[in-house]
Amino acid sequence: MEIIVTHDLADFDAFASAVAAQKLYPEARVVMGPRLGRNVREFLALHKDRFRFIRASEVDQAAVRHLIVVDVRRRSRLSDVAELLARIDAGDPLLRVTVWDHHGATSDDLVGDEEVVAKVGSATTLLVEAMREGAVPIDAVEATLFALGIHTDTGSLVHATSTARDARAVAWLMDQGASLAVLNRYLSAPMTPDQRRALAEVLEAAEVRCVGRLEVCFSIVVLDRDIDGIDVVASEALALLGHHALFALFFVKSKAVQVVGRARSDWIDVGAALRGIGGGGHAPAGAARVKGQGPAEVQDAIIRALTEQAPRPRLVRDVMSTPVRTVPPELPLSDLEQSLRTWQHTGVPVLRGGELVGIISRRDVEKAARDGRLALPVSSCMASRVHTIAEDVSLEGALERMTERDVGRLPVMRNDRVVGILSRTDVLRFLYDE
Repeated sequence: MEIIVTHDLADFDAFASAVAAQKLYPEARVVMGPRLGRNVREFLALHKDRFRFIRASEVDQAAVRHLIVVDVRRRSRLSDVAELLARIDAGDPLLRVTVWDHHGATSDDLVGDEEVVAKVGSATTLLVEAMREGAVPIDAVEATLFALGIHTDTGSLVHATSTARDARAVAWLMDQGASLAVLNRYLSAPMTPDQRRALAEVLEAAEVRCVGRLEVCFSIVVLDRDIDGIDVVASEALALLGHHALFALFFVKSKAVQVVGRARSDWIDVGAALRGIGGGGHAPAGAARVKGQGPAEVQDAIIRALTEQAPRPRLVRDVMSTPVRTVPPELPLSDLEQSLRTWQHTGVPVLRGGELVGIISRRDVEKAARDGRLALPVSSCMASRVHTIAEDVSLEGALERMTERDVGRLPVMRNDRVVGILSRTDVLRFLYDE
């Protein structure tokens, strides 16, 4: 007997990976745990006859000869096949194990006889590549499911974990007839009343902690019962709050603490922070379910893990231009025009006796030239109200300031002295190099 398994509370990537694996191993049965993600359940409500599976409780694990594991390697997330894990530990020669996964390695990983593991945004991508290479035919409905798997785990290809391989896989699936209308239906599903109430509570309970110069939001919400789609709630809350990361802890009394983490900064690895409490995931997203502890204890454990990771965001001092070319306010604009051309600068700070008194841009000088005012001093058209920034501010904070103030350069200050300048060019170089 061959079976295909994935982690409990299967999301689209997990379910799509399992179905895709069955295309490669046609004799294998897809096995699902007791819980499926809300969006997957809604998808299956319409497609149940197309994608058949059995529950783990229906499997005679002693009869399994080939175990195919998709979208997971951690043994702690495979509790539904505990008997098979015991057979593996005992070195059962009759059991072969194949692993398809895209998560980072941990000490808890299952070791397969065959492994297809790569740093891509979605496990489904790996299986789609194998189907494409092997010329395995798929229809439009299957292509749509596989595209959902990739889109949901890569944030429609914008998460930092996304790769060109994921994009090529999606493009191929579109060639196979993946339905954009169906994708939109399940990727943009409206929130349920329960989700909206939970979102309001997450926002109300939000508390911000500073971890390694980054703003990390924690929100503890007590529920009277489990609700579906709390991952969507956490994602929406982070989008509304705008912090670098958010950990929403949903506590159902006498049951467990369900943690959903989301990050919009590459400097925080949510999955790594949650692995210490039995969870997992990727840098931008992860989850954990913790029994036997209260939400405050779980929150403390996450904070400790984040502190140990010591997220160190890129700071202004790391990317600013230094030393800084400056000009005095009495310098004629005609001289500055020539200097800017020679320096290939778009603007410079104006200093009087070491004190910052203004900033002048090439546009200001060009306007003065058109008006015939180049004989006047720099002080005649410099901006005397200057937005500055400290060298130890995170680059993300600097980006926000430049956007909010609509300025193209920020003098960088240390003890009231200009030590550098951060320009749009510096920021663009950082963004595209990253």
